Amino acid sequence: MEGGARVVSERQEDDRGRLKRRALSFSLTVVAAALVIGSLPLTLPLIALVDLVRRRRFAWTRALLMVAWILVGECWGILVLFGLWLVRPLLGRERFAAANYAVQAAWVRSLLAGVRALQSMALEVRGAEAARRGPFLILARHVSTADTLLPITAITAPFGLRPRYVLKAELRWDPCLDLVGHRVPNAFVRRGAGAREVERSAALAEGLGPRDVVVVYPEGTRFTRRAQARRLAELEGRDDPLLAQARALRHTLPPRSGGVLGILRRAPGLDVVFLAHVGLEGARDVGDLLAGRLIGQRIEVEIRRVPAAEIPADDEGRRRWLFEEWARIDRWVAERSAADPG
Repeated sequence: MEGGARVVSERQEDDRGRLKRRALSFSLTVVAAALVIGSLPLTLPLIALVDLVRRRRFAWTRALLMVAWILVGECWGILVLFGLWLVRPLLGRERFAAANYAVQAAWVRSLLAGVRALQSMALEVRGAEAARRGPFLILARHVSTADTLLPITAITAPFGLRPRYVLKAELRWDPCLDLVGHRVPNAFVRRGAGAREVERSAALAEGLGPRDVVVVYPEGTRFTRRAQARRLAELEGRDDPLLAQARALRHTLPPRSGGVLGILRRAPGLDVVFLAHVGLEGARDVGDLLAGRLIGQRIEVEIRRVPAAEIPADDEGRRRWLFEEWARIDRWVAERSAADPG
């Protein structure tokens, strides 16, 4: 854990405003939970009646209960994580980290279980056995906020692995992510901040053991047609040699390779696990949720591992290989997704 401890220390040094942020985010979460849950006896019957009259499969009712479930999970996580902080001197560094990983896994799995139950969703995972043992790098498709739950649910929690995430800095406003994310190795990066943030992501590859994995979403943001147009314009502006491959993608964004290449340079013997999925396209925003686009969806996850020996050894070759692998994911999604990702 030496490399991981250094990452944690550097990240805390880079986040000097965390006390003010936490005072606000924790307060807002507790107040929101009290208001939403306390008003359920009144709001739930009214919204259910409106759903019944308008015959929309109780989409608003499900959405309200889902928000309540998420807020309960946040409050539970804050309390448990605060309790761990109180007993930290008794646990020692290793056991404290292990306890935080366990809470993170329980929190994530409970969130997804609640979403699936309330939205009548099914989950099918194929290929998970290939990811039974680390270390490796997970590269995952990104189409909604909910798909950030999949690496832990489908890979790391079932096999007792410890994920190190590359996350956008804005996610620090989620209280549980903020707490856990600063106790175990993760990198909260500012989009567009350049080489320094790439280096911080690459540092996650230090000190990896057989139970450690790094999780990256190479697209950088959730897939939308607007995001796709922006990304293609960016590649066109610099006459990127892989522009033709980027234009051929229909369901995914062209991957940003900086963080991936930095990690592979730091740990050249690292296997790569690709996580492709469909079924969460209807969870991009609140409008999708209220429209009932998640109801009855089937989440399909496919996991595929590429040994380090099959990955090119140079940056140019690795970037071309990454685009080829992303085209493979794009075709896999096209075969299974009938919905327009918007």
